[in-house]
Amino acid sequence: MKVAITGGNGHIGNAIIEELIRRNYSIKALVHSKSNFLESRAIETVKGSLQDEESLLELMKDCDYLIHCAALISITGDQNQLVQKINIEGLENVLKAAKKSQLKRIVHLSSVHAYDHLPINEPLNETRQFVSDTAYSYDKSKRDGQLIARRYFEEGLPVIVVNPTSVFGPPNYAKCKQNNAFIAMSRRKIPFVFKGGYNWVDVRDVANSICNALTQGTLGESYILGGSYYTLKELSGVVAKVSNKRIPCFEFPIGLVKSFLPIIGLYYKIRKQDPSVTRESIAILEFGNKRIDSEKAKKELGHNPRPVDETMKDLLSWHHENH
Repeated sequence: MKVAITGGNGHIGNAIIEELIRRNYSIKALVHSKSNFLESRAIETVKGSLQDEESLLELMKDCDYLIHCAALISITGDQNQLVQKINIEGLENVLKAAKKSQLKRIVHLSSVHAYDHLPINEPLNETRQFVSDTAYSYDKSKRDGQLIARRYFEEGLPVIVVNPTSVFGPPNYAKCKQNNAFIAMSRRKIPFVFKGGYNWVDVRDVANSICNALTQGTLGESYILGGSYYTLKELSGVVAKVSNKRIPCFEFPIGLVKSFLPIIGLYYKIRKQDPSVTRESIAILEFGNKRIDSEKAKKELGHNPRPVDETMKDLLSWHHENH
């Protein structure tokens, strides 16, 4: 069986490709620029973009399945309209091309951010309402993308949707921000965190469930791929435990961090770096739902998230071995 994939250069995409290789699938990946990762795996590639119908049709030609995980994650709004262009218009282009191809199934990667996390202490599953129009640009783009996928399913396209929570863990070829933060924490380079947390899941477990979705699960349905809720302070304790180090990490109130946002923004601007701390990233941790429910995915996709301690240990080991 042959699988086409978009977004193979990303963190989740890398893990999916490694899982597909383990399962002996043939793979064809859409690439926008040179990729050492894909070249090292000797994977068939098609150069193109989500805006180029010809390259999308070539990607899907002679393939049995499609995994669409290309997306733009943003914690700084949509100032250049790239979130709209990639996450919504790009998805529409992909599904239009898929309608012209003879695919058995399309797996679309949405996000748990498509759902309204409030109230944070009540269970959040696939029946939860989507975010409203007052939500941040990225969240709305994942909501709208999921609605587009639903519309194409109703028109006869064999689509299934998955909604990962916050992924981390090896491999880290794509230099995932979450991974890099934990690595920096293990080196005592992050002396403090701010109050708040989220649901964390191993990227390998997400990749495994996505690959299962090629043949398992119900078409037209969505599946939340989550793990366990941890605060940043608790995660610093996990890093200390698995690295066998004393890691001092103080917890600051979120209100205090918000008051320093102008200074933080200036710091990143001077260093010419994409900011990691923004009003959006703070809101994600402040209002992250504490009771995300993945039971549906566990029953129908065999989703089996491993303990956070194991993921953290594997991440730090992977980084040491591949530095």
